[in-house]
Amino acid sequence: MKAFPMNDKIHDWLQSLPRVVPLRAKTSGSTSQEGADLARLIAASEVSADSLIAALLWLRVGIIEPAHEIVQDDSTQCGSYLHGVVHRLEGDYWNAKYWFRHAKEKRWMQLLSNAVVHRVAQEGLSDVATMLKVIQQGVFLPTEFVSAHEHLSSSSHPGSDHEEAVGRIAFLEWECLFELIGNS
Repeated sequence: MKAFPMNDKIHDWLQSLPRVVPLRAKTSGSTSQEGADLARLIAASEVSADSLIAALLWLRVGIIEPAHEIVQDDSTQCGSYLHGVVHRLEGDYWNAKYWFRHAKEKRWMQLLSNAVVHRVAQEGLSDVATMLKVIQQGVFLPTEFVSAHEHLSSSSHPGSDHEEAVGRIAFLEWECLFELIGNS
C-alpha cells in the first residue's frame, strides 16, 4: 500500500473529530475558524491544496466550497464520486445522484462498495443500512444513500436514531474513500 503525505498534525486533527461526518454543508464554512485552521493544516503538510485528499479533508467537516472547487474540474472516478458527496451535503440531491452515476468504473466502485459493506457490518449497522436500502444484496449504493439523506432532510424528527446511523455510515464511507484515494 502506497502511503500518501499526511503529517502528524493532520492525523491528530482527524483523530480528534467525532466518528460521524456532517450530513449537511456548513454555510460559510471556509471562512470559519474551523476552515481557517484546516487551511493552515493543509498548507503546513505535504498534501497539495488542490488534491482529492484536500477535498476529502474539507468534506470531513462539511465545508463544501473548497472541496467543490477541487472536484468540479476533476473528471476522474474519485473526483466524480467526491463531486457527488459535495452535492449530497449541499442538499442538491438530483445533482449528487448524477455525479454518483457518473462515477461508474466498476472495479473502483466495487472496491469502495466492498469496503463500506465490510465496515458497516463491523460497526453493527448492516440491518439499518439494509432498511434504508443503502446496502442491497451486499452492495453499497451511493444513490440510495443520497435518498436516505434526502429523506432525513425532509423529516420532522432531527436527531433521530436514523440520522445518527446515516451519519455513522457517512463516516465509514469517508474512511473508505480516504484509504482508496490515499492509496491509489
